[in-house]
Amino acid sequence: VEEEKPEPIEEEKPKPVEQEQPKPVEEEKPKPVQEEKREPMEEEKPKP
Repeated sequence: VEEEKPEPIEEEKPKPVEQEQPKPVEEEKPKPVQEEKREPMEEEKPKP
């Protein structure tokens, strides 16, 4: 009774929740936001 409960509950939750969130959220936000704001802002100000 003490070895049949903490096993399927600790190995079925922190696995699919930690590998399905920090991946598509950290690779789809800091990429298009840092490459579309730093280029047109640094090349259109120091020229004119």
